[in-house]
Amino acid sequence: MPQRWKILAVLTFARASMGYQFQSIAAVTPFISADLALDKAQLGWLIGIYLLPGVAIALPGGLLGARYGDKRVALLGLALMAVGGLWLALAGSALEANAARIVGGTGAVLLNVLFTKMVADWFEGRERVLAMSGLVNAWPIGIGIALFAVGPLGEAAGWQVAIASTAAFAACGFAAVLAWYRPPAAPTQPAATSVGLGALTAREWRLLCVASLPWLVYNAAYQILVSFLPSFFLENGLSIAGSGAVTALNTLLIVVSVQAGGIILKRATRPDLVCHAAILGWCATVLLLSGASHPLLWIVLGGLIAGLPAGAFVSLPAEFLRPETRAAGMGVFYTIYYLGCAFLPGAAGLLYDASGSARATLWMAALLAFACVPTLILFRWALRRA
Repeated sequence: MPQRWKILAVLTFARASMGYQFQSIAAVTPFISADLALDKAQLGWLIGIYLLPGVAIALPGGLLGARYGDKRVALLGLALMAVGGLWLALAGSALEANAARIVGGTGAVLLNVLFTKMVADWFEGRERVLAMSGLVNAWPIGIGIALFAVGPLGEAAGWQVAIASTAAFAACGFAAVLAWYRPPAAPTQPAATSVGLGALTAREWRLLCVASLPWLVYNAAYQILVSFLPSFFLENGLSIAGSGAVTALNTLLIVVSVQAGGIILKRATRPDLVCHAAILGWCATVLLLSGASHPLLWIVLGGLIAGLPAGAFVSLPAEFLRPETRAAGMGVFYTIYYLGCAFLPGAAGLLYDASGSARATLWMAALLAFACVPTLILFRWALRRA
């Protein structure tokens, strides 16, 4: 196996710990809500606050990676995730739980920014979209594992043990990256003459602001969906284990579709049309699912098409960023992404409280997913003008 694919496998495994840790709260919702006295809005905030550090940390994280080395900063991120997971397992109040989630989320931000840049350094051209699809897949893989494992573990041993398992996963990722990651050779990764924001041109700044939007709304839709689908199924009579299993089925199908999307988009003559069609189909399945009629059908169909555009969306900055500006550029890209994704799950929780039903959160997810279409069109227009 070529070295770059081995590197991708290591980074994908380590990044899966992010999805696992993010979803751990939703997987043990009844237990943690009862012990920490959380209402639905507070629960949504506890889920979303994991992404809040990205608003302040994503840009400095990219710059730190450029200055001190991508691997060192990524390892720091995995260490913070392990600390945050252990702290949350020991939390005795909502305030302490929020603080622990911020620590873990800070580590996840560093991981997200640096891993995306590291894969962009190792891969070029259309092969990069396929590689990014593999890296992106780590998020739903981690979420799927959490949906299958964390809920039953929480029922059997307590939510504290289930949450502590997220720290163990991050520690395993730390060991894998430490042992096996190597930076690419110098010809693939030219030395940057500047590592600050000054390296970005005005053109790159403008395009980054637009390129971040499809990735932002796509991920916000997905995060809201997987966070509140278990509650939706509980409302419709499923058990905790059953709700987690059905949501996990959707997530695992998304894993398949993300990788299939990388292969399809690599060969497609008009990849944007594939993205538009997949998004519109996904929106339709979510709206039909919200009617609670034939839910398994819409779960399966939605999962099979929802992941197709993921690799294309996360690869948009690589279409115009120069190798020497990737670190700073990815920092800006993820700052905008986190700014939206940190608050939208909390807004979904408020919508849940106001409406009294998780159905409203599915409608919100469908609306956000639909926004991928006009934002991708806007990016192509901006890229042509630039």
